[in-house]
Amino acid sequence: MADEKPASERTEKPTPKKLKDARERGQVPRSRDLSVAAASLAVTMAFDYFGGALLEKLTGRLALGLATIGDRPLRTLTEAEMTGGLISDAAGLAIVVAPLIGTAALVGVGTTIAQGGWVVSSTPIHIDWTRLNPANGVKRLAPSQSGIDVLKTALGATVLSTLSYVVAKELILDSPRLIWLSPVAAAASGWQRVITLLWRTGFALLALAAADYGVQRWRHWTTLRMTKQEVRDEAKGEGGSPEMKARIRRIQRDMNRRRMLKAVKTATVVITNPTHYAVALEYRREISPAPRVVAKGKDHVAAKIRAAARDAGVPIIENVSLAQALYKGTEVGDTIPAELFGAVAEVLAYLVRIKQLML
Repeated sequence: MADEKPASERTEKPTPKKLKDARERGQVPRSRDLSVAAASLAVTMAFDYFGGALLEKLTGRLALGLATIGDRPLRTLTEAEMTGGLISDAAGLAIVVAPLIGTAALVGVGTTIAQGGWVVSSTPIHIDWTRLNPANGVKRLAPSQSGIDVLKTALGATVLSTLSYVVAKELILDSPRLIWLSPVAAAASGWQRVITLLWRTGFALLALAAADYGVQRWRHWTTLRMTKQEVRDEAKGEGGSPEMKARIRRIQRDMNRRRMLKAVKTATVVITNPTHYAVALEYRREISPAPRVVAKGKDHVAAKIRAAARDAGVPIIENVSLAQALYKGTEVGDTIPAELFGAVAEVLAYLVRIKQLML
């Protein structure tokens, strides 16, 4: 397995197939901290906009209970009345809390999907007995693995403690003013401090989580790196060895070349550079309204085209600019471009004049 190889040998980036296989196994780079941070910010936003209304509902229900609890102090409550009261209070609490829980769950799931897409795999739920191996547990304690996690935890605790201390200090310094405020105003001031702390910690968690997501992507990429031998083996498994592929391409080139040289025998004229390029044209008015390229080549292929033309008695005309333009601007089987009609027509007219071509 690739993961059993030393890290020093796994120097090649993972192939698309390796990444696809890892995704099918449920291995995608994800940060749980990022989902938690996004959910925290979403709940903070909900608290900021709807917190006042939610608190008003809770305090109203509490005030109603306190106002009616002393109406009949000596009356014995029945089991049905207690059950009904509990159900009513639980339903009221659920109505208040459900939007917050729903917002956190929706944002958390959405953030998780956004990080790695929708991945459904049964592989992670299989029993892996290697996790019980103490040696694997020791490996996870290596600095490259646990060191980053410890640093991340320490940094997060430090940031959150600092933010909490700053807000608490501001509240303590402002406490003498609170005694002169009404209970509602004092509660509103305290609530504003809580919201401020939630916003600051939410953005701090988001920044730390973004860094953690980068770490998880790096770990994922590092884990999937491959050795050179693995890359070669995968290439062999997908489409044969590189040597075999090169041999197939060479055979295909040879077959195309033989077809071209055979087509030269039926060509109308071969236009040369004179030595570097050679392009064979076929012109049959009953087949095509314009000449067609049936073969072309450079250097030694051009020499073979000229030799095949001489053997078949096909006229060879030297025209440097036309040969280069035809070689660079056409492919075998193409009709010549419109801008070259005039030059090719002059060549054909010359062949007619010297009685080497009958149109």
